[in-house]
Amino acid sequence: MAPAAVDVKIIAIISVGIVVWLFCMYTCAELARSNGQSYGLWVTIGFLTGPFGLAFAWAYFRLTGERHRRMRYGVGGKSDLPEIIQCPRCGQSVPSAFECCQFCGSPLHGRR
Repeated sequence: MAPAAVDVKIIAIISVGIVVWLFCMYTCAELARSNGQSYGLWVTIGFLTGPFGLAFAWAYFRLTGERHRRMRYGVGGKSDLPEIIQCPRCGQSVPSAFECCQFCGSPLHGRR
């Protein structure tokens, strides 16, 4: 093989490795953000550990991710996600806890 061909292969392998490492770093941070943890701390952990950190972050947040668990299964029958209803006047989706529609201002529960 020519020396130039070997150099291109090495550069390609290093480039793919860097992209994979950065993907792991930011995925760790996004897992942390979605579970209410420090984004910056997990960017650092992902940068230092790469794919191993991503595997650790996934396992850690899968086992300890209380927010994720509450949103999916609820605690005591209550979920963190608000119930969404349709405004009777304008038809927009609005959380049921609202008294009036945030778009048109009409009452949502038949009260004035």
